[in-house]
Amino acid sequence: MAENSKTAVENVWKEYAASLNAGDIDRWMALWTEDGVQLPPNEPPVVGKEKIRARNGAVLQTFTFEIGITNQEVSTAGDWAYSRGSYRATLTPRGGGAAIPVDGKYMTILTRQPGGGWKIHRDIFNSNVAP
Repeated sequence: MAENSKTAVENVWKEYAASLNAGDIDRWMALWTEDGVQLPPNEPPVVGKEKIRARNGAVLQTFTFEIGITNQEVSTAGDWAYSRGSYRATLTPRGGGAAIPVDGKYMTILTRQPGGGWKIHRDIFNSNVAP
């Protein structure tokens, strides 16, 4: 795998965390393909960029994020890449209340864009701790 492709995918995760930590849904959505699919735990698939925006916009209106993401594996094949890793986050309710620690893992498929950058195409994540 070309080092620049690996670096570009790593940069997606840096921007993913930075945009969530900033509470910026528009910035976060820029990381997704139009026909992206998110597979959150204990929910049906969220299909399409606008449905992903609605779901995650509601989460960002409810909580502030402090998230860190660690990529443990990245591989590319042509215009496709996958990334596997872990994340730790603290979600603090905007309306007050106890912060919620989150510790989980993900597997994500990304696709190369015409300009050479990468966007999230399919994403599944889940917690390492019982609900």
